[in-house]
Amino acid sequence: MHGDMAGLHEVRADGRGRRHYRLFCLLERDGAALGLGGPSLVLLTGKTKAFRTVISASDYAKVRALRDEYQRRRPRSVWAG
Repeated sequence: MHGDMAGLHEVRADGRGRRHYRLFCLLERDGAALGLGGPSLVLLTGKTKAFRTVISASDYAKVRALRDEYQRRRPRSVWAG
């Protein structure tokens, strides 16, 4: 992604009924130094949207807030369920 979403990755999938699903992730290349098992792909949140609509600016702001909160933690908190 770019702009103020730089550093995040968006995984896109299309579903039934022309629904679009989005997962917002970040890559921890140096995960071992942060309390992770090694390099890790971290899922922050997911969003859905209807066909030919956009994700709102407030939803993108929530994704950025989750990223910022996660990156403040040392060691990183993880759920490995």
